Amino acid sequence: MMPPVTLALERYDRTQPLLDGRVSLPGVATVVVGSGPRHERMLLDQAYDAAELSMSSYVLARARGAPLVAIPVFPRRLFSPSCIYVRQGVTRPADLLGGRIGVYSLQFTMSVVARGDLHHHLGVPMDAVTWVRAGRELVPHASRLPVEECPGADLWALLAEGELDAVISPDVPAAFEEGKVGRLFPAFEGVERALYETTRVYPIMHTVAISRAALGRRPSLPRELYEAFAEAKALAWQALRQPHATGLIWGRAVLEAQEGVFGDAFPYDLGAANRRSLAQLMHYQVEQGFLDRTQDVEGLFVQHELDLPDRATRSGGSGTPKGA
Repeated sequence: MMPPVTLALERYDRTQPLLDGRVSLPGVATVVVGSGPRHERMLLDQAYDAAELSMSSYVLARARGAPLVAIPVFPRRLFSPSCIYVRQGVTRPADLLGGRIGVYSLQFTMSVVARGDLHHHLGVPMDAVTWVRAGRELVPHASRLPVEECPGADLWALLAEGELDAVISPDVPAAFEEGKVGRLFPAFEGVERALYETTRVYPIMHTVAISRAALGRRPSLPRELYEAFAEAKALAWQALRQPHATGLIWGRAVLEAQEGVFGDAFPYDLGAANRRSLAQLMHYQVEQGFLDRTQDVEGLFVQHELDLPDRATRSGGSGTPKGA
């Protein structure tokens, strides 16, 4: 009998089949845990046998010898421009120069990616603003970015009151829905498309990490999880292909347009698109003072005994536009 394990993850269309039983994982108890508590408990205590984990924090933790190893599954990806929220009166990136930008921590993936994108592509150097930190850093680092400590602060209240100029967040806040704050880029799709054309990167936010202790008890776990996540994603995409499956009236048109740009926008492999994303992330981490040097991609992930897509499939399904 296989040792029982716990898997902590978030609820997305591409993970839902793991949660509702359509994809069977014998001996695996899946639990839904929000990103902040999940990252903290996995990084600090290995409280789960496996967990969806911040890509940035995972790389930092591995560089410092944490007893974790990941599989090449990337269930969350986001572009940064749509995740930069601003106070009233801020209408362009230049308005942020000399200002204050709120983040929960410096190291969480969207924070790193947005800071790098602002610096390299959007005209806001990373040292031209003060980064207001409301939380703590889960993995120690030596970044010397200009920081103002504001532990426990309600960043959205500060933004709505004009005490902050921007907040970076992967979640859409109630303050935005209520019209109290806005987006730096209201027409964010065009900005993100242009950014993708420049970088060829759809940024990875999360991976799936396994504790070394669980791997020792159940050596087959990486393959079991990889196959289960791949099956769950396939079921989700199959459902999306039916126009009646979603309340988005033109959802199928959006899906077809997306596939025309990316192919598979969420490849679970170590093909060219994912390597570009990981390379960009680690470049930003080095530049921002989190890493001394980039890490070997091969060493970050379990690959042996995984049925990864072959090279031809990976090159076509990992970000190469159809017809390109």
